[in-house]
Amino acid sequence: MAFKFRLKPLLRHREFKFREAQTAFAAAEAKRMIVVGRIEDLREKIRSEGLSFEHEQEKGIETPRYLYFRSYLDNLDRELLQLYKELEKTSREAEARQIEMIECNKEVKVLESIETRDRDAYNYQVSRAEQKKLDESAIMKGCRNRGGRGEK
Repeated sequence: MAFKFRLKPLLRHREFKFREAQTAFAAAEAKRMIVVGRIEDLREKIRSEGLSFEHEQEKGIETPRYLYFRSYLDNLDRELLQLYKELEKTSREAEARQIEMIECNKEVKVLESIETRDRDAYNYQVSRAEQKKLDESAIMKGCRNRGGRGEK
């Protein structure tokens, strides 16, 4: 008779939940990385636009153009601030998903260790039963051999 783990359906369910948690963590981490990329792009844009603004100021710039540039750079700074807030939010989400994934993995590992322990106990019982049968057959064979010698 083959070994059957009594908690196999629960183990399968927990493994499924773990895979779902992995997927959710990966999605949250991908969103976080997208925001990080957007921040890097925006910082580079602010840097290049700032250099352009300084270059125009050196040459001389009209007041409306100056006000437009100042307003534009301020808007970029506000957008950067918003992206940092979004990064904080996505980082918290990714961290929560990672904690959830770790907890699911722990639950799977506990069930796997129970399965290993049960399998070892089953194998021990099977080997004891086999040894008992071998011992009984050896005793029976020994009794027959002794009984056969005494009759001669």
